[in-house]
This record gives sequence, C-alpha cells and structure tokens, in this order.
Amino acid sequence: MEPVGPGTVLGVEFLQTGESINGLFRNKVRVIQAVRGYRVSEDALILTWFSRPKPAERILDAGTGCGAIAFGLAIRQPSLTVVGLEIQKDLADRAGRGVKLNRLDDRVFIVRGDLREADLFFRHGTFDAVVCNPPYHEPGRGRISELHEKALSRHQLMMPPEDLFRIAGRLLQSRGRLAVIYPAPGLIRIEKAMKEAGFGRSRMLWIHPHEGSEPGHVCIEARSAAALPEMEEYRLFLYKGPGERTSAAAAILAGEEVDTPSPASGWTRLTPADACRGFLSDS
Repeated sequence: MEPVGPGTVLGVEFLQTGESINGLFRNKVRVIQAVRGYRVSEDALILTWFSRPKPAERILDAGTGCGAIAFGLAIRQPSLTVVGLEIQKDLADRAGRGVKLNRLDDRVFIVRGDLREADLFFRHGTFDAVVCNPPYHEPGRGRISELHEKALSRHQLMMPPEDLFRIAGRLLQSRGRLAVIYPAPGLIRIEKAMKEAGFGRSRMLWIHPHEGSEPGHVCIEARSAAALPEMEEYRLFLYKGPGERTSAAAAILAGEEVDTPSPASGWTRLTPADACRGFLSDS
C-alpha cells in the first residue's frame, strides 16, 4: 500500500507529458488522463449518479482510475469522505494530482494498492458503501490492448467480480452497499458472485441506448442478503432520437438532479411484469 502525493506540478499546471485535463459533469469535476491510454467513459458518470451517496458516509471507490467517480461523489455530497483505491501507479498518481486540481484534499484520499488485498490494510466494516466500475472483459475474450494501462482497465486481469464481492463483504458495514455497473449480458456471472459472497440485489438500473433496444449495461446495488430492503428496479434510455439525449440522461451526465421517474424523461420505475426481469434468475 502506498499513499499517493500530489505528483509533479509544473508551475501552476498539473499536467505531465502525454496527459490532458478533461471536464466531467459539465466541468464540475476535472480529471487528468493519459492522451493514449484508458479514458473515462459515460459508464462512470452514470454509476456516480446511481450510487446515491448519503451525508457523512465513508465510501470506497474500488479501482478509482483517474478519480472520476471519487471526485463526482465528493462534489455531489460535500460531507462525504471518499477513498480511491488504484493498483496502477500512473493512474494513482494522476488521481492524486486530480485531488489537488479539484481542491478536494480534505475529503478524497487516493491509495495505491490491490483490491484483492484491501482487507489487509483497511479495517473490516470501515465503509458505508463500495462503488466500482470494474473491468468488463474476461481474460481470453476480446483483444487485449498493447497499452498496459488500458489492458488492466478493460480486462479482468486484476479485479474479477468474485474478488470484488468477496472483499466488499469484509470492508462494508453490516448494512453497507456495493454499487457496480456491468454489461447486461454478463449479469449471470455477477449474480453468481453476489450470491456466493452473501449479497442480494436491492436496486437495479437497466441502461438502454434507446426505446425498443435491449439493455447494454446494468447498474446493480447489492447489500447483505440478511438485510435486504424491497428491490427497486428502473430503466434508463440514453437517447430519444439520433444524437439527442433524453432529459434524464442529459441531467445524469451533467451531474444534476434527476426528476421523479417518468416516461417523458427517459427514466422509469419497472414493475415485476416488465420484460427486463427475464434477464434475472431468482433461484
């Protein structure tokens, strides 16, 4: 485990060679990214909104990358304490400089370490929530990038979902929650890992490119199976026409509050009879 300092600051700039500063949530947050390497996707922004941070919580952003989710959570709920855990040295360093860039030194802390060993350097029951935008591709599936940073960020070389749920079960308080985003076709593996670790689903958000399309991704909130509330299930459409966002998607990606679910906004609450439930196994 290595705490990460502010990195190299060139005059009043926070950049090193081969990096860029990019605004997220309509420039409410800025992140430092490699020009060639893994770049933040809208998945991270949607997960930040889905996570529903509560005042004064302690949250672990597992696999924080350049810090996008950690910073977004801290901006959304100013009383939070967020720890961003990242195994890759360059990403952890960028996240550390991003803390300074966003002036979040007193609320966001970047730690370099391996999630699979996190229960060795964080006390059990430390966090109210764990948030993770994990690598999606299983080893042996899909082309692995020659860029080491991008390969680790996209492929489950260091963070298979089974390890994520196992470690989260130790780091969370008894009523804590784990929020992840994952491709909808891979949900069976997530469900299996969740149940093996003693979790059950408490909220789900199916993410569709547009109305009439199959969901591409799903956000899942999991809690201890011993303390599950009644499950809430939602659907979000990203577009209502070519290049035109739904009002809910536009607000989420801008880091703004979203209105009550309604068909007009592109965000709706589902009933047990809705077709998406066919993706799930209740056994």
